[in-house]
Amino acid sequence: MSGVDVGRTRFIDGMRVARQHLEHLQDVLLGHVAGTRETVGLGKVCHGLQVTVQQDGSVSVGPGLAIDAQGRALVVPEVQTPTTDFGAGASVHLVLLHSLRSEGVVSGVPTLLFDDLTIEARAAAPPYQDDAVVFARLNRMEAGVSVTQLGQWYLPPLDHGHTGTFVVRQGRWRYDGDQVGSSSTPLFDSGFLSVARGSDVVLVHGLNTMDLAVQVQARRADGVVTVQGLGQAFWYELLDGQQIRLARSGAGDPLELRAAIWPLAPAPASGPMLPVADPGSPLEVESGDSFTLDGTRSKAFGGKTITKFVWTELT
Repeated sequence: MSGVDVGRTRFIDGMRVARQHLEHLQDVLLGHVAGTRETVGLGKVCHGLQVTVQQDGSVSVGPGLAIDAQGRALVVPEVQTPTTDFGAGASVHLVLLHSLRSEGVVSGVPTLLFDDLTIEARAAAPPYQDDAVVFARLNRMEAGVSVTQLGQWYLPPLDHGHTGTFVVRQGRWRYDGDQVGSSSTPLFDSGFLSVARGSDVVLVHGLNTMDLAVQVQARRADGVVTVQGLGQAFWYELLDGQQIRLARSGAGDPLELRAAIWPLAPAPASGPMLPVADPGSPLEVESGDSFTLDGTRSKAFGGKTITKFVWTELT
């Protein structure tokens, strides 16, 4: 017996194995496989399917793997040469479409089922309603055919380096993920676009929401990831519903800032809405000098007002 309680089939010496036992064994296996595929991501290409234009104008599709929106694996085991009829149009999209193949008919019932697929060239642009997975766009040019394969159609691997390019890793051709940390348009995994403003960094999100959760970490020069001292090294504020500013405050060891920021589910209309604190602009004062802290830009909701401000000194 296993030390972990999970759905499984238990066999005992001498028992009669019936159809129900084997089907339950298969259902447990397929259920775990489906859960793994949902975790990885559905409706995109995992790796491969590199499209190459041949000298005669045809295109070849390299081996690869995709998972459609139903969690079904679409496997291209070897190079394929699909038919690409442009018709009267200037472009087509190449897609993978799941099909079920059956064999082993017993009393009129097929007993062996196989996941199969077809490669189609479609004049209509995605998205599609039949769970087809797009992996390339072909454009008809005067000099021949051009191929476009967008990173958004691919699932970046968990160990990606964010190069923004297609690379060969572990023998597989795959998209390496959108770039992170470039000087022009650095991207955070949370979907925020980073814009440098002096020594500060402003994260701009594409969603229009005031309900944001922020988790910030720092990587020290020795490589240790920590949350200690973040209030001394930098602070953040919500500029509005789409922007968060990370501001450096004072000197110290250089830190690589990492932000995980995501929208929260909106609170029910009848439920309480927490106030939003706004600490005001950062201040730098000499020891012993007096100064004033202004939090009057903080906001309360639901017809309530803020009557008290509490400040905490970080030492």
